[in-house]
Amino acid sequence: MDRKVLDVDLDGVCADYTRAMADWLIGQGRLPAGRYPVPTTYEMTEADGWPFPDASDWLAAHTAAETDRLYARMPVIQGAPEALRELDRAGVDIRIVTHRLFVPGHHRLVVADTAQWLDDHDIPYRSLCFTGLKDSMHADLHLDDAPDIIMALREAGELTCVFDQPYNHDAPGPRIRRWDKEGVGTLLRLLGV
Repeated sequence: MDRKVLDVDLDGVCADYTRAMADWLIGQGRLPAGRYPVPTTYEMTEADGWPFPDASDWLAAHTAAETDRLYARMPVIQGAPEALRELDRAGVDIRIVTHRLFVPGHHRLVVADTAQWLDDHDIPYRSLCFTGLKDSMHADLHLDDAPDIIMALREAGELTCVFDQPYNHDAPGPRIRRWDKEGVGTLLRLLGV
């Protein structure tokens, strides 16, 4: 059987980075309890409600959160594991493609925590790739939430589906709004499965 390749991003698509980072900040006393800013822009330093005056402050907080095992404890986006298992059963090779290796000295921790998180949530995948150069990877379909990555993939001629988030409403479709039967059906149609 000829299996199709689906590149799937993690943060903002399968793993709820926004919620995980807010929870960590609440635990550090940097956000009030129960306050979850809406990510109206992809960059937290530009979105309302986040306590980051600039990119270096965000990076320092992110680095500390990584050390506290952020990637091992992230909430899963509802329905992602079940939908990915359904896609796998339908003959789709899932390749996880994420850009998490940008903090020097944390690579071993990030890779281990990512693999643990995928195993803990029983998410099937054939490959686990850590790269910020997603537009250099060919797949039958890419699923991502980051507006700049979506644009780069499309400029490289790659078929790309948007995973809906408040910060990417300007990105043209195709798009899935959630991990449900309709979302899986859209991905299968785009893949020609």
